[in-house]
Amino acid sequence: MSGSGGYTASTEAIATASKKVTQLGKDLLDANPDLATTEVTKDGFGKAHGDHAQKYLDGAKALSDSVNGYNGTLTTFGSSLEQAGSQYAGNEDDQYGQIYGAGGNL
Repeated sequence: MSGSGGYTASTEAIATASKKVTQLGKDLLDANPDLATTEVTKDGFGKAHGDHAQKYLDGAKALSDSVNGYNGTLTTFGSSLEQAGSQYAGNEDDQYGQIYGAGGNL
C-alpha cells in the first residue's frame, strides 16, 4: 500500500528499511572504529596548553560514546522495524483469511 506522502507499507518495504537502518549502524562503527583512542596526548599539547589536554581527551571520549550510542539506537530501531514487519505480515495473512472466508459464503 502506498500513501499520499510517498511511504510504502508492505512487508518487503519494511524489511528493506530494517536492513538499511541496521547497516547504517554497522557502517558508522566501521568508519569510526575507535574515536576514544587519540594519538594526541597531554604531552602533545605542550607546556603552554597542557591544561587543555584533559578537555580534549574528555571530548574525544564523549564523541566516541555518542557514536556508539547512535549505533545502538540505529540497531534497536532496525530490530523494531523487523518486528513490525513480522506483525504486518501476520496481520495481512489474517485479513486475507477473513476476507477470503467471508467471500466463500456468497
